[in-house]
Amino acid sequence: MILPISNKKDSDNEEMSSHRSVVFQYLKLPGEKKRFVCLQQSILVFAWMLFFIKDSLTPIVRFDSKTSRGRLFVKQLQSYLGFVKRNIRCLSHFLGYKFQVFSRQEVVELPCYGQICVRIHKGYKIFDFHRGVAIKVFDRHVNSAAIRDEIDILKVVSRIEFASSIKKWSIEGRWYEEEYVNGSLDSSYKPLDSGALIEKFSNEILQHLTSLTLFQKPLTKNAIEHAFDMTKALSFKISPRQASPGGEYPKILSFMDSMVHRLRTEGDYPIFLVFAHGDFVPANMLNTRYGLKIIDWEGAGYRSALFDFYSYFFYRPACREVPVTELVSEINTALPMFISGLAENAPEVSNSLKTCEKGYRWIFYLEMICRLVDREMTDKNLNMMHYIQEYIKAFSLYEDLCGNENERHSKNPR
Repeated sequence: MILPISNKKDSDNEEMSSHRSVVFQYLKLPGEKKRFVCLQQSILVFAWMLFFIKDSLTPIVRFDSKTSRGRLFVKQLQSYLGFVKRNIRCLSHFLGYKFQVFSRQEVVELPCYGQICVRIHKGYKIFDFHRGVAIKVFDRHVNSAAIRDEIDILKVVSRIEFASSIKKWSIEGRWYEEEYVNGSLDSSYKPLDSGALIEKFSNEILQHLTSLTLFQKPLTKNAIEHAFDMTKALSFKISPRQASPGGEYPKILSFMDSMVHRLRTEGDYPIFLVFAHGDFVPANMLNTRYGLKIIDWEGAGYRSALFDFYSYFFYRPACREVPVTELVSEINTALPMFISGLAENAPEVSNSLKTCEKGYRWIFYLEMICRLVDREMTDKNLNMMHYIQEYIKAFSLYEDLCGNENERHSKNPR
């Protein structure tokens, strides 16, 4: 879906952010799959970063409040000793390579400086804690049009209060620089019990979700047409070899066809598409001194009006092994909160969600699978097929549970 923004080249910024000819080397850390450190930084800076800079990229360790003081002290001590041991190993690795004690390790060369960088989808993200910025550098195979589209999205997102702001960019240089969000991963990153999750949703998540839904004017589209467009586009991307019997893609397409069939059975109706984050999950939520911030907006754009809502909840069974049985009661509690919160400023959207709730859920399934398949075809860092399977498993079980619940209600009406 095309965003309602201009594609005009921002020449002033291009001049300010001209192509960087300097190259910096980044050394892969021991025991890390995707994290690198810059070899051009001083030893003191690297040690300072390791031991004194709070790392938003690593989940903080949380312990059960019911743990006794003695056991809590032991666990905290073990965690601290593990932290020290890990950092000493990283520091010795850095020194060994810098002074050529170790043989050549994996090193990447990038055009921007920061203390560390992380391998991400279609590139690297460099973190300069001193300047308070994060820089994304794109892989060579990413074309300029895709880079420009992502930068255009982030220009729009910069107007959102709880998002980071893009600062500089160079399409020719294949990078952009945005504000670094300093914080700790939200508590809902780790599985919470349903009561704590609903409290968290009501107190913080709901406000951000509602603001995001109202951020831009909603669009309307025919539900079946939207579903058909997605399945058709996906079928074109899948090669004959991938679609051969016995593989995973026939199972994926079969599930999608079953959702389209359900939509056809329900009848045709318009749905609302709203501006969405695209990956609205606890892994992209940071608690900061300024409140809850949402990061990683590269996939933002127009999607069905419950896409971000369902993304937040289905992340739990698909990625955190929370039983789907808990999800049913959580969504039944949280969804009316979200719908009623839209009633004043977006009454048409609110009414549509009330009357077509099942249709929005099925369309979310299709949108999510399409997003994950796109990622699976381009991301070799993660086992995306595993996540696709886990999401489909969660979707199927959720539908079974909803069907059983509806059957019980029909047999025992109040």
